[in-house]
Amino acid sequence: MSRRKVVLLMVFVCSFLELHAQHLEENNAQIAEIKQQLIDQNLKFPSSQELTNSQNELYKKKHKQKIEAELKMLNSKSIIATGELYIKVNSIFDRIVKLNPGIPQNTRLVLYRSNDFNAFTMGDNLIFVHVGLLNDLKNEAQIALVISHEIAHNTLHHVEESIVESIKNETDKNIEKEIDGILRTSYGQVSALNALLLPRILESREKSRSHEFEADSLGLMYLKEAHFNYIDALSMFHAMEKRSKNMSDSLNYKTYFHFQSIPSIETLDTEYVRESSLGTFTKDESKLSYLATHPYDRERFYKLANLLNLDTTFSKYAPNYDENYKHIDRQVGIEMIQNSWVNKNFSEVIYHSLKFLENHSDNKEAKEHLMLAFKALSYLKKKRIAGKYLQLQNPKFPEDFDRICALSYAISPTDCDNLFSLYKNEIPTLESPGNEMLAIILLAESEDYPTLDVTWKENKEAIYLSNYSFILEEIERYLYANKKLTFVKPKNK
Repeated sequence: MSRRKVVLLMVFVCSFLELHAQHLEENNAQIAEIKQQLIDQNLKFPSSQELTNSQNELYKKKHKQKIEAELKMLNSKSIIATGELYIKVNSIFDRIVKLNPGIPQNTRLVLYRSNDFNAFTMGDNLIFVHVGLLNDLKNEAQIALVISHEIAHNTLHHVEESIVESIKNETDKNIEKEIDGILRTSYGQVSALNALLLPRILESREKSRSHEFEADSLGLMYLKEAHFNYIDALSMFHAMEKRSKNMSDSLNYKTYFHFQSIPSIETLDTEYVRESSLGTFTKDESKLSYLATHPYDRERFYKLANLLNLDTTFSKYAPNYDENYKHIDRQVGIEMIQNSWVNKNFSEVIYHSLKFLENHSDNKEAKEHLMLAFKALSYLKKKRIAGKYLQLQNPKFPEDFDRICALSYAISPTDCDNLFSLYKNEIPTLESPGNEMLAIILLAESEDYPTLDVTWKENKEAIYLSNYSFILEEIERYLYANKKLTFVKPKNK
């Protein structure tokens, strides 16, 4: 390796480490402030007038466990409390809080690094919004409705109510006696237990659904005061329904898998089968609605539309893509790809990179991720250690993701190399530390161990801090086990 390349690599690594440390410091400072607020407002554990002294002791225990769970989440690497995406989403949140004086003004929001479609609160004036939820939305009003709903849960103390109800059920002496009597009988135990417990289960689930309707209604009032568009906001239920039915927008995966240039991949795609070995699975939503803890999306939509005296024709509320959402959409798309690397899942990396390219066809960053993914996958497939980093097919997945899972698993190392080469023609080099990770893969593949030694020592720290660390660790383990790599002992799993 030339001296100039070595110097450039060192500059890349130093810049990455410095920027990473700066972002981490800012994020940690914000999280520390939120954690301190959480601790301060919970210095005194609560008690409930509805509970006896012994029940209140259990209430304090459960409350403490809840706070510990929140602090554990805040201590994880999954919390986003700074950066462009956070600033944009938090501006929507701030608008809702400031224009609604009835909301505790110390309520805070954090983003949670997860590709799941979810948002939640555990009370304590803290709202969590998953990045995966943002990925399925189309406009700011949809985000505002989700945030308003979670704030309403917090304002209405629904979490505390649920804890109190659970304690009453857990400590009900009459139930304990009846269960004990049933267990002493020699027959009919299952039927008797069902008769005793099922009404209570249904009552609990009905209470949960009523909480959702209450949060919807109050959240709608918050949305109104913050002057968000109702029609755009209610289109959020289209996104919810699509998720619940495992539907997704069409994905032009054939173009990005280069079917025309690589016929072998097209052949594999023709062999795709949707059903599992146990047959086709479908979700029957026509029965047992009373067992749901959340009301159906349509039912919630109808109630809110009626509250607003709006047309209740669901099809008229198809989501509109808000121009203001483009900035959020771009940041979320990249975050989804990065989350997939964190999940050590090549199928997800490829899928979310392709989804991103659907709306940003010339995006260099998404193509960089595909380029690195296909090269790393090629190497790991050749060494027969790729399987644990690939997602198996599942009938519960949307079909486009299921197809990507099938292709990612089936394509050969040669196919991966061909895809890598096609993307490399478009993008000669990657951003750091992906470029350094790629260099190490290529050196390991070519068995240029002296150069690999130098490159590894110069770049290992940056790669270990990145989302690509698992690839480096697999290369180290393989080469060390085969006595090709003597300058490092790999980390134990």
